Amino acid sequence: MSSFPSHPNPESSDLRQPSLIFFDRQGRIYRADMIPHGDLSAADEWIGRNLSDQLIVEFRRENILPGLLARFSDPATVQVAVPKGAFIRTADRKALFFAEGYIARVDEDRFLFAFRNVVDEITQEYMLKMALSSTKIFPWYYDFVRGAMVIDARYYEYTGIPTEDNTMTLAEFGERIHPDDRALMAKAFEQQLSGIHYPYPVEFRLLRGDGTYEWFEGQSTYLGEVEGLPYRVVGICMSTQSYKNTQEVLTAAKNKAEQSDRLKSAFLANMSHEIRTPLNAIVGFSNLLAGGEVVGEEESREYAALISKNCDYLLTLVSDILDISRIETGTMEYNFAEHSLRNMLSELYLEKHGQIPEGIRFNLKLPDEDIRLETDILRLRQVVDHLLGNAVKFTTEGDIELGWTLSEDRRHVRIFVADSGRGIPSELVDKIFERFYKVDSFVQGAGLGLSLCKILAENLGGTLSVCSRLGEGSRFTLLLPLRRQDRKDNPFNPAML
Repeated sequence: MSSFPSHPNPESSDLRQPSLIFFDRQGRIYRADMIPHGDLSAADEWIGRNLSDQLIVEFRRENILPGLLARFSDPATVQVAVPKGAFIRTADRKALFFAEGYIARVDEDRFLFAFRNVVDEITQEYMLKMALSSTKIFPWYYDFVRGAMVIDARYYEYTGIPTEDNTMTLAEFGERIHPDDRALMAKAFEQQLSGIHYPYPVEFRLLRGDGTYEWFEGQSTYLGEVEGLPYRVVGICMSTQSYKNTQEVLTAAKNKAEQSDRLKSAFLANMSHEIRTPLNAIVGFSNLLAGGEVVGEEESREYAALISKNCDYLLTLVSDILDISRIETGTMEYNFAEHSLRNMLSELYLEKHGQIPEGIRFNLKLPDEDIRLETDILRLRQVVDHLLGNAVKFTTEGDIELGWTLSEDRRHVRIFVADSGRGIPSELVDKIFERFYKVDSFVQGAGLGLSLCKILAENLGGTLSVCSRLGEGSRFTLLLPLRRQDRKDNPFNPAML
C-alpha cells in the first residue's frame, strides 16, 4: 500500500483556496480546478471520469460521498456540507487529508464539489486545545453583530458561571468584576472597541459562580478596521489566583523573616538588660555579704531576701526563654492526666500567699464542689503562676483573687486571676499577648510571660482572655475543657508568639 502524504507542500499550495470539481448528474467530471494536494493534482486526467471512482469522502470509517450525492435527488436541495472531521482520499490511496467543503447545485444538471485541505489547521487547533487544556488560559472575542463576548467553553466550566451559548454581554461581564477593578477594565474595553490599541494586561477579580472572587489577568487586541472601527476584538483571560496565593505566601514569609529579625534584635536588647539587672543585684549584695560590710542581722536578711528575689526572677526568665525555644522547635511535651482543680489552686495559693506584699488582700474563691480536670498540671500551674505574678507586679493595694467557675454546659472551667491594680488602657489590651510587649517599660519584666501563657493555654486546648479597665484592675480568664476529647485542635503557630 502506498503511503499517504500527510499534507501538501506549503511552497506549492495555497491552503486558503479550495479545489473545485464540476460534474454532471451522472457524476462525470467535466472541469477540475485543482489546488495541488499531494497526488491529487492531475486535474486533466480526471476529465470525463466519474467523481465517485476518483474520490472517497471518509467519515467515521465510511465512504459518505454516495450519500451526499443522493441528497440532490430532492430538487429542493441546493447545498450539502462535508461534515467536520471528514477525510478526502483518492481511490488509488495515494492521497489522504482532512478536508472541509461542500457540494452545491450549479443548475438542474450540473454540480460543484469545493473542498480544501485543513490538515495544518486541524493540527494547530488540536495542539492549541491540548496546550490550553492544561492551563487556565481562556481565549475570547467580541462579536459586534451579537454585541457579546464569546468565551471558550472551558471558561464557564472552570468558573461555574452559567451559560447557554458561551456568550456574555459586556454588562454581564462588568457586573462580575470586583467594583474596585471595574474602572481600569472599562477603560481597556472602551479603547479597544473604539479602535485605540490598549496593549497592557489588566488585573481584575472575577465573581465566580459559587460567589467567591478569583484573580484573573486579561489582555486584548483588535483585528482590522472597518470605517475606523475594529472588525473584531480578540483576547485572552488567565487565572492568576495561584500566583497571587504564592505571592501572598512569599510576602508573608518575607514579613515573618523581617519580624523575626526585629524580634531577634528586640530579644537581644531586652535580654541583655533583663538578665544584667538581676545579676548585678545578686552579685552586688552577695559581695556585700561576703565582704563583711553588712551591719546587723536585719540588714543581712534584707540583702538575702533581695538576692533570693532576683534569683527567682532570673530563673523565671531563663525558664520562659527555654519554654519559648521548645515551643518554636516543636519539642515541648505535654502529659495529660486527671487532676483535682481544688488541690492545684489551693497549693498554688499557699505557695504564693507569703509573697503577697502588705496592703494587698489575697483571696481564694473556690466553689464547694471539686472537679477533676484532664490537663497537663505542670503547664497549667505555669500559666496560673505567671498570671498571679503579673497581678502582684501591677497591684499596690486592694485585692487579688484566684478561683474558678464552671461553664453552663459543665464541660468547661473558667480559671480566673483578678486584681484591683492599675489596669490596662483599652487601646493596648490587644497587644499585651505579643512577645516582648510591655505596657510599662519601667516595670521589671521581659514581656515574655503573657505571650507564653497564651500559647500554653491554646496548646492545652483552651483560650486566655483579659478584661481590664484603666485604674480599676484586670481579670484574666483561662477557659479549659474538663475532658481532653472536648478540646479544640489548636496546633502551634509560631506567629502567635
